[in-house]
Amino acid sequence: MVLSPLEFSECYLDSPEFREKLRAHENELDRTNKAIKELIRDGKALLSAARNLSKAQRAFSETLMNFNFECIGTSQTDAEIDISQSLKEFGRLIALIEDERDRMLEHAKDQLIVPLEAFRKEQVGPAKEGKKDFERQTEKFCKSLDSYVSLSTRKKEASLQEADATLDMERRQFHKDSLCYVFKMQQVQEKKKFEFVETLLGFMYSWLTFYHQGHEVSREFKPYMTELQLKLQNIRAGFDATKEEAENLMHKMMEKPHENRKNKSTQEGYLFMYEKRALGSSWIKQYCLYHKESKKLIMQQYVQTLPKVTSEEVITVLTCTRRMSESIEKRFCFDITVMEKPNVLTFQAVTEEERSQWMRSMGGKEPVYLNPSLISNSDENLLNDIGFHFIRKCIEAIESRGLDDQGLYRVVGVSSKVQRLTSVCLGKGKSVDKRKPQNVNLSDSGEWEIKTITSALKNYFRNLPEPLMTHKNHEELMLAAKQESKTLRVNDIHAIIHTLPEPNFEMLDLVIGHLNRVAGNCAKNLMTVANLGVCFGPTLMRPEEETMKAIMEIKFSNIIIEILISNYQKIFKTTPDGLPPALSTRTPTTNFPNSASSSISSSSSASSSSRASPRHATPNSTPKDGRQATPTDSTGSTVSREPSPRRPGAPISRPPLARADEVDNHEGPIRSKSESSSSSASSSSQRSTGPAASKGTPGDQSIYDSVGKKGICVRTLYACDADNESELSFQPNQIIVNVRSSKERGWLLGTLNGKTGLVPENYVQAIIQ
Repeated sequence: MVLSPLEFSECYLDSPEFREKLRAHENELDRTNKAIKELIRDGKALLSAARNLSKAQRAFSETLMNFNFECIGTSQTDAEIDISQSLKEFGRLIALIEDERDRMLEHAKDQLIVPLEAFRKEQVGPAKEGKKDFERQTEKFCKSLDSYVSLSTRKKEASLQEADATLDMERRQFHKDSLCYVFKMQQVQEKKKFEFVETLLGFMYSWLTFYHQGHEVSREFKPYMTELQLKLQNIRAGFDATKEEAENLMHKMMEKPHENRKNKSTQEGYLFMYEKRALGSSWIKQYCLYHKESKKLIMQQYVQTLPKVTSEEVITVLTCTRRMSESIEKRFCFDITVMEKPNVLTFQAVTEEERSQWMRSMGGKEPVYLNPSLISNSDENLLNDIGFHFIRKCIEAIESRGLDDQGLYRVVGVSSKVQRLTSVCLGKGKSVDKRKPQNVNLSDSGEWEIKTITSALKNYFRNLPEPLMTHKNHEELMLAAKQESKTLRVNDIHAIIHTLPEPNFEMLDLVIGHLNRVAGNCAKNLMTVANLGVCFGPTLMRPEEETMKAIMEIKFSNIIIEILISNYQKIFKTTPDGLPPALSTRTPTTNFPNSASSSISSSSSASSSSRASPRHATPNSTPKDGRQATPTDSTGSTVSREPSPRRPGAPISRPPLARADEVDNHEGPIRSKSESSSSSASSSSQRSTGPAASKGTPGDQSIYDSVGKKGICVRTLYACDADNESELSFQPNQIIVNVRSSKERGWLLGTLNGKTGLVPENYVQAIIQ
């Protein structure tokens, strides 16, 4: 912006153009004043920030000079020593630069802030005061002029002369003030060109001198930095050379950690020791070190999150035995006897592999069973006749005297009573009640509360080895529940439910029909379809793998149960479109009767029609290894021949194959003798689509082909001694659970007594429930 010069002659004319020029000068002076105020404010902030920066840089410099780090190794090279000392040199360099900054900041205020404030006070301030005086004089002169021109000629001559003299004197004063003000304004505008800028120039000289000094310091420091860079490159090259070797060693340790560990004569790691206390028991975390030669076990009670180390305890190990899974609720346990203590110490490892390593180091042995043929597996709550009878009795009791109870299935029963009811009715665990399951009277309100019965019913389904709606159908059901169309949801769930195994379908029909009747009485019990979905969603459905994703999708399990209850008649009493013919022959079950007599009769009839006979070893069948299985003569008697499955290890001999009728007589708790005798008559009418339907012999259509990825239960036919750790050892007539296909043809993968391993396919027989 360019300002027009103010002429002194214009002060006498006082024209509008002169006033506009003067106003422009005044506005520019105001802008200059504001700019100088902002410059002073920002300059103070800059100097304050520079002082804080200097303070922080000095603190950083001191930290660098006091910093010490050690290199790995008992001794250091010259390069390592120089590198470790380099931080002190960096700190010294920063300190030198900050010394120059402090000298600059000492004079910065006198060079910048004080001159700017003086210019504003001595130059701009008087000009602003002059503006105020000029405005007052202008106002006074204008009033006098107005009074003068309003004089009348009738006034006396003396009065008129006096008025003329007064106006002339005031005009001279006004012109004088106007000239002085114009002179001052132009002086201020001219002085800011040199006085103001000269102040800033002096400050910039001082600031750049600081940076120049920093440049001089960095130039002196440059040879040291160049030498240090070369040493760092050499150290990096040495690191790259050793990195590959260290990585190879790491991979070897990851692949075979126990073969590449530091000391193979010892075994060490964390174990949890079982401790009985006055009130209950607990598992104490111990870091254990076992010396194989001396058989000394050193234990230290230690938790990583609590760095408090207790004193060591040293004991001498005498024997080590794997703990039977049926005798303890924890996995991967083993017992040891020690010289220093009379009682047996029980330890729990983290994994099965770690338990095997500890037992191998301590010379551990497998437990001795008193009667192996009578040992049942941990998977007790199977969908057998006992389970169906139990659920029917529970439903009968609930519907006869509990349908009006508010919060039905929401209110939880006493745990001890629930366990006692389960033990009595299902024959599991140790119960002091010696009554037979069929003699338990659940209609007795004095002995069994409704909340106890409902909790026992839910616990039965929660404790099934596989959820009632199976792992196989879980994802399909979840996808069906996530569809946007309600019609598609119902139709898809309808079709999927009818693909369930027959016992699962029958039990689900029984339960959902009961829940449908409970929801029909929601006006009194307050258990709506949504409330029942929340109660039974996680109970009847469980994912195969427990993850956060599965937990977040429980809401869809609840929706599935709601759909089943709301559309009970359609889903369970009608056949969905597109269902295979074998499944479409399912006979819809009738609604559950309320009377006890009809309940028991329907239970027996339904169970007899729904239970499939176990698969027998058919004569002249061929095992997976291609060898001919036991042939039979015309009378059905077996010809003695040893089955020889393909084994990874050395071949072992096996007893001859048992006859089918002999196998049936050893079914124990799985099949009754009467069922066994009638199995041959009913086998011809069995549906081929049942969960474990018999399609042939191990040679024609093997267990391997029928298992797939879904586990089943099998019974052992012969004794087997494992050749290596990947196989299972067993005696005849033991139950192996969770049997599924394996990568090894002719072999199955199953779990027995808490241990999972390979099982010869032609040594077992499928149990059909």
